[in-house]
Amino acid sequence: VAQRTLEIAKFDAAIVVNADGSVDVTETITARFHGKWNGIYRTVPVDYRTPQGFNWSLHLENASATDSLGGALQLESSRTGHYQKFKIWVPGDEDATRTVSFRYRAVNGLRFFEDHDELYWNITGDEWDVPIEAASAVITLPQGAAGVRATAFNGAYGSTAKDAEISIDGRTVRVSMPHPLGFHEGVTAVVGWNTGLVARPGSVEKAGIFL
Repeated sequence: VAQRTLEIAKFDAAIVVNADGSVDVTETITARFHGKWNGIYRTVPVDYRTPQGFNWSLHLENASATDSLGGALQLESSRTGHYQKFKIWVPGDEDATRTVSFRYRAVNGLRFFEDHDELYWNITGDEWDVPIEAASAVITLPQGAAGVRATAFNGAYGSTAKDAEISIDGRTVRVSMPHPLGFHEGVTAVVGWNTGLVARPGSVEKAGIFL
């Protein structure tokens, strides 16, 4: 009996920060299926704990998935620890390569500090049981963004490696990994910008990643 295996050939994320502070995410995932599968699991971190001591939780809404032709795919959601786990059913995935688009909106995804606002975002998640051969993200801020800066971390949970390639063009930040991500490895982007761009809560922290 042939071994059943799965590889993630590409993981591309488009992340849009809205003026009201919400974050719209579209993940385009290309998977190679060997043997019979029913689809893939996408495990999204929703409870964050940063090395700087900041703790917060995301609320995800409007989750949906489509195939490469735009057809709707069945989606199931469950909560596991500090993750929201989604099963995306992919018909006809036996010994095939398939691309799916997974979309959702995140509320409470931004951090606010005295001199800047910040998106701290785990792009891929770090719960994949298979390698991700190529990972990238395009992060778009609202019109008028100023003082944009960015960094990224990659590897297993808690890693401080900074291998990702980053470019900033106006209000757009691009993050790309120059090498594959291994078992339970991910890439996290941190993007900062000057205050006054998005709606802020009543209280702010003193300092984030960008001191």
